[in-house]
Amino acid sequence: MDSHDVPHLDRYIQLLDQQKKTLNAAYKARQGDRPEDRKSRLELINNFEMNYTVQQMCQLRTRQSRMSTAPTEMLVHSSFPPPPYLPSIAPLGELKQTFINDLRLETHHRGKYLLLRSITPPNRMTAIMAIVEDEREDAVMLQLYQQNDKKDRPATSILKQNDIVIVKEPYFKVMGDGEYGLRVDHVSDLVWIDPCDKRIPLQWTHLFDLNKTADDWKQEGNEAMRIEQYWAAVQNYTTALGCPASLQERKTAQLNRALAYLKNGAFDAALVDTECLTSSSDAPEKALYRAGQALYELGRFSECQDILQSLCEKYPNNVSAAMELERVRCRLEEQKSGIYDFMAIQEKMSRDPPPRLDHATFIGPVTVKASMGRGRGLFTTKAVKAGDLILCEKAFAHCYVNTTGKLAAESSGIGLRVNVHTNRMTTGRQGDLITRVVQKLWRNPSFLPEFMALHQGSYEPVDVIEVDGKPIIDTFLVERIVSLNCFGCPISSLKTLELEDPHGEVHHSCGVWLKASYINHSCLCNVRRSFIGDLQLIHATRDIPPDTELTFWYRTLAGGSYEERQESLKNWGFECDCPICLDAKNTPKKVLEKRDALHGDLKTALDAGMLDVAKIKRLLAAIELTYKIPASEVPRLALWAPYLRLMHTYVAENQLVKLLASALKGLECLGFVVKGANPLESPDTPFEVVQWGVVIDTVIEAWMHLWTAYAILAPHLCQRAEDCAIVTYRICIGEDVTFEESFGRKIREAVKQLV
Repeated sequence: MDSHDVPHLDRYIQLLDQQKKTLNAAYKARQGDRPEDRKSRLELINNFEMNYTVQQMCQLRTRQSRMSTAPTEMLVHSSFPPPPYLPSIAPLGELKQTFINDLRLETHHRGKYLLLRSITPPNRMTAIMAIVEDEREDAVMLQLYQQNDKKDRPATSILKQNDIVIVKEPYFKVMGDGEYGLRVDHVSDLVWIDPCDKRIPLQWTHLFDLNKTADDWKQEGNEAMRIEQYWAAVQNYTTALGCPASLQERKTAQLNRALAYLKNGAFDAALVDTECLTSSSDAPEKALYRAGQALYELGRFSECQDILQSLCEKYPNNVSAAMELERVRCRLEEQKSGIYDFMAIQEKMSRDPPPRLDHATFIGPVTVKASMGRGRGLFTTKAVKAGDLILCEKAFAHCYVNTTGKLAAESSGIGLRVNVHTNRMTTGRQGDLITRVVQKLWRNPSFLPEFMALHQGSYEPVDVIEVDGKPIIDTFLVERIVSLNCFGCPISSLKTLELEDPHGEVHHSCGVWLKASYINHSCLCNVRRSFIGDLQLIHATRDIPPDTELTFWYRTLAGGSYEERQESLKNWGFECDCPICLDAKNTPKKVLEKRDALHGDLKTALDAGMLDVAKIKRLLAAIELTYKIPASEVPRLALWAPYLRLMHTYVAENQLVKLLASALKGLECLGFVVKGANPLESPDTPFEVVQWGVVIDTVIEAWMHLWTAYAILAPHLCQRAEDCAIVTYRICIGEDVTFEESFGRKIREAVKQLV
């Protein structure tokens, strides 16, 4: 939804075709082969080390170059996912060991596993890569995908030299450079082996000190925590818990691991280690505090409040607990009331880079229900008014590209994700978003049911959700769900409004919002989304009765033919049957051709150096005659921009009567029905917005222009125009507390000069 698809660009089409041919040729030619030309162990290590050195030099030159480039200049990283394949769902105990020399190309070795040792330090490109060997000393490249972003964890924390892992049902393939490698796309297909595991071959046991005690491992965990290597701390504490130890030693190691899990984003595991949900009455202070932190991060605010209240009652001198209790009470109030301190939030968003916001989700009077012919949708449970906040949702996962601030040149590069199997390419951070979702689900499987309930198209997932006590995470299912449910978004709708050309803003940032994903598309929508950081806000754009399905644009479709509209929506597998689309479909071809010709003439007139206002008005009138259905039922979106242009002209010429008329005419084309808005024609009719039309950012301008005209022609209507401007601003920006600074002050000064 407003993510940046790029299938229309020729150079990307060529890239897609070339890559598809290369992959298909490799797959068909080599599938099932057992290669006889694999490089030796030493050759693989030497090549790997040489490539790593070259990569480091290139990255250094790139960093130096980027320091001197424009802040908005971004690197584009390409990724090519393989044909979708299912994750392993077999328990490890049911798999049989195989070896590198027995692997067949382009084959998923079902029923098998590989026991491997990393013999080089890792290298990170799109994947985490390292050379690994089996116990027969055969070596191969291992590629791990969907691992943490380099900003979250260094590659050495994910797979370091001498780590021992099991790859379940390994996928052996021809890599992009023509060499052979193991590719692991599903994080649940990789199992890390503890140093004390009995499956470790005898020749590898010398790599580990097997005489360490539980206390030794705990001390190593403490040191890892001190230097903020939380992932290593988890491993050390886990090993300590596997050693003989006293009950008190085990409880200490477990509580320490809970803290390491918290720092590592594994909140489910942290909560389990505190044991507070099973026995909180006798839980120690640290356990209660860490349980509260885990529940907070999981969004379980009510349970968090209960735990923290218990903690504060038992330990009244715990200042941190009191502060956390106050924080969770703020979240509960937001969750209940939908009232947020937007001024403080916008102040935070002005920082560079903007922070991830600490706020709760508010769900207004809506519910998920079946939508006729469209799966499920979001429906109102009671009547709402135009401008009402329906939803303020914290993102489930969010990735942004900083394109304007001081740190823009050093922010993560834009990704190009080329999926040759779906003929779809996207730019932005969607690839990173998939990884972020995979990692969140892997660390916190309690999120799986709600995420997996989202629309997944025709994808057929496995029917097993857990094996050997670990969740099954299907990367390709996650990718499918993300592609159908993610939103491209600005960092801030307010920042977008401030741009000179907001329509030229490409939404490289993106996120997944679980509840908002249920809102279906319509070109004639009744709600609009706006963004403040990773908060998505949904406001009603018109009065909506109870039990009405909410809809918004998946694509901004101001122009184009009926066929072009439907083509842009085909990724979601439906055809739009809104009044705008049906009117375009049912309008005779000759009428459409005449309308298009008139639009061409209008564009020429608008682009002329000297604006012929009379000609523009004649063309607008002629275009309107090509419509049979009134604009109140089928808005004429393509006419809005010309009327806005006329408003700008009349403002410059101080022709307030004409400004009033053009502003009202423009609003009418968008579907607005406003009574008593023209005091020159109906001075005794009270001002009333009978029907709100399509709400876009520049509608704010129309109300401001009316406010200007009313200042002279009908001062008693100024407040009504201001009220409508504020409602429109709230719908478009997400809040109205910054209205005065953005528009109100300026228009008041302009009105003072006129009066």
